[in-house]
Amino acid sequence: MGQKGKSSGRYDFTYQNEGTDTVKPGPHTAFSVVVPVFNEKENLEPLHTRLVRVMGGLKRPYEIIYVDDGSSDGSFQILKNIQGKDKRTRVISFTRNFGQHPAIMAGLNAAAGEVIITLDADLQNPPEEIPKLIKKMTDGYEVVFGVFEGRKHSLFRRAGSWFAKWALARVLPVNITGLSGFRAVKACAVDQLKSLNEKSKFLDGLLCWMGYKVGTVEVRHDERHSGKTKYTLSKLTGLWLDMVISFTDFPLKMATFLGLIFGTVSLLLALFYFIRYFAFGYSVPGFATTAILITFFSGIQLFSLGILGEYMGRVNREVKNKPEYIIRREL
Repeated sequence: MGQKGKSSGRYDFTYQNEGTDTVKPGPHTAFSVVVPVFNEKENLEPLHTRLVRVMGGLKRPYEIIYVDDGSSDGSFQILKNIQGKDKRTRVISFTRNFGQHPAIMAGLNAAAGEVIITLDADLQNPPEEIPKLIKKMTDGYEVVFGVFEGRKHSLFRRAGSWFAKWALARVLPVNITGLSGFRAVKACAVDQLKSLNEKSKFLDGLLCWMGYKVGTVEVRHDERHSGKTKYTLSKLTGLWLDMVISFTDFPLKMATFLGLIFGTVSLLLALFYFIRYFAFGYSVPGFATTAILITFFSGIQLFSLGILGEYMGRVNREVKNKPEYIIRREL
C-alpha cells in the first residue's frame, strides 16, 4: 500500500510537463488521483485523457481512482470501459448516492500514493494545474489547496463559497485564504484523516484542523465541460451545517445569548407596561402588538430548537455507527 505516514517520502516531487509515462502503480506509487463521480458520463473520457497526459508528464508511478457515487446515467459503464483499457485506473462503485465527501473518503481509503490529489469530474478543476499543487509541496507543505483565480460558478455558489470561507476563518486554527475540493495531500495526513471516526466529515476543515502545514496555490477555474452542477440548495445547506457544527458550538451559544437578550427585553417591557398602567392609567396596546411579539418570540424559540436538533441529529448519527458508504463493486 505504499510508504504511507513518511513525511520525507520516497520521491522529491520534481516533475516534467512533457512526454508520457506507462509506469503502472506498484508498491511505491508516487501519486494517487481520486475523482468522485456522480452522473458525469459526458465528462469522463475527456477527463481521463487529460489526466493521463498530465500524470504521465510527472514521470512517477501513479494511479487514478474513480469513485462512482451511485450514478444513474451510465457513468459506471464508461468507467468500466476506461479501466479495461488503462490498468493504472481503479473504479469503486457505491450501492447508492452517499455524497461527495464519502466518495472522496472511499478513494482515500483505497489510495496507495505518497501524495493523493482530489478533483471534481466536471473539468472545472483543470488536470493541467495538478503540477502546481505538487510543486508547492516542495516548500514543505503537507496539504495544498488550489485557490481559483476566477470562479465560474453561479452567483448562488459563489455566495456559498464566500460564506464557507468566512465561517472557516472563525472556527479553524489556521488562517487559509481559500479552500476547494482541488487539493493535494501527503499520505501521512491522509492516514490521520482516516483515523477520525466522524460520520459527517467536512474534509477541508479536518485537513486544516489536524495541524499539518497547509498551503494554497492559485489555479485556473474553467467552465463546466458538460452537464449541470449536482450541488442543490439542500446539499449545500447540509454541507455548511456539517462545516459549522463539526468545528464549533457557536450556534448553541448564540441560541442561549438570544434567549437571554429577548427574555430580558420582554421582562423590561412587562415592567414598563405595569408602571405605565398604574401610574398613568394607560391601557396596554392591543392585539396587533401582542400578535407580533408572540410570532417573533415563537420564531426565536423554533430557531433555537432547530439548532439543538441539528446537533442532536448528528450525535444520533455518530452513535448508530453506520458506515459512511457501501461498495457494490470494485474494478
